[in-house]
Amino acid sequence: MRKNLFKMVAAAVLAVSVLAVPAMADDPEVTITYWGWDSNYTWPMMEKYHELHPNVTFEPIATEWGDMLTKVQQALASGSELPTIIPMDRALIANWKQFDILEDLNEYGVDTSVYNQALIDAATTDDGRLIGLFSAACPAGIAYKRDLAKEYFGTDDPEELQAMFSTYDDYVTHGAEVAEASGGSVYLFHSGQAVAEWLYFASDVPNYEDGKINMTAKMEDVMGKLIALRDAGAVDTYQNGTPEGNATYAGKNHIFYPCPDWAITYYIEANDPDGSGNWGIIKAPVNYQHGGTAFGITTSATDEQKAAAYDYIHWCVSDQVGAEEARDVAGFITMDSTIATPEFCKRSDEEFFGGENISDLLYQEIAPNTVIPAPSAYDNDITSVRNDVAQQIMDDASMDLDTAVAAAIDELGQLVTDESVTIE
Repeated sequence: MRKNLFKMVAAAVLAVSVLAVPAMADDPEVTITYWGWDSNYTWPMMEKYHELHPNVTFEPIATEWGDMLTKVQQALASGSELPTIIPMDRALIANWKQFDILEDLNEYGVDTSVYNQALIDAATTDDGRLIGLFSAACPAGIAYKRDLAKEYFGTDDPEELQAMFSTYDDYVTHGAEVAEASGGSVYLFHSGQAVAEWLYFASDVPNYEDGKINMTAKMEDVMGKLIALRDAGAVDTYQNGTPEGNATYAGKNHIFYPCPDWAITYYIEANDPDGSGNWGIIKAPVNYQHGGTAFGITTSATDEQKAAAYDYIHWCVSDQVGAEEARDVAGFITMDSTIATPEFCKRSDEEFFGGENISDLLYQEIAPNTVIPAPSAYDNDITSVRNDVAQQIMDDASMDLDTAVAAAIDELGQLVTDESVTIE
């Protein structure tokens, strides 16, 4: 990727429009550096902002999200320059708090009252410093294939299916019925890892508190439900996110897919392009959020870089033009309640979901009614163990809950070596 991806020569004469804000003669030239991922969102947003603010140039370096912490650690150890803006995945945000390299956005006058409070809390340190703003709330539900729902449940109506699947036990009961009716060829879900991911984000058990990791309680909550679904014949054995697993979206053997709003674009529509009209979404038994990226500013940046970076981040989330750009280019719906009206949140792809009002479901019903357990510095390790143990459960039909929990505790103990932390 070219380092100066978004350097463009300003035209001698700029057309005046409501969407163009020509740079004044005395506007300082500012270069904002960035390390991060998700070029489908970040690159177009930077390009649009540069169009409106030609004096601000972006130099993005593509970096996988899993490499971000290591890359920053290496830069700190070597005394190398950090980027102006750092993206922080929600699963790692507690780790970023430990670095103490990020500006307190409260000092920039941000009005936190207009944002999703669960995400504001997640990005706030114990001493009240706000290290980043999340670009979207990422509400999640359960997507379903209408043709299979009608075949096995007698209806593809979302309200009727919502009533049928209002509890976790409902999924177990109806999953067993589908397995029997199909001779074991049709499942509710394609992947135990995908189910465990959903159950993990929906769980209200905190990962860490008072010097201990609550691994037993967390895994009993998550893996206990997964094992019940497995034993009912409701879950297939595909690994989540693999080409083989992704191919199931266009198949005829799996009815439900846990679905944060970003998965609509990145998974469902991408993997089942001919499936328009054959999808629907219902709420999970517990409203939950899955994913999200917060953007923060490094303290080592210059004052000019910090000011421009904050204006850009705030523009992405709390400016009408920026929020519309995020919605239209990547399907990211701002968490700013002053912008995220029902009309604004109307997704352009509702016809793909049979005309269902998935926008109100996701952004008016689910998003405001979710709770996020306090993040911890061990979340990434716990997630890694969760994925591995979930696949073990699916690969070994004899693995019971006690064995699964013991395996999870053993694996986590190999990753978390801090003797001051107890794994229970």
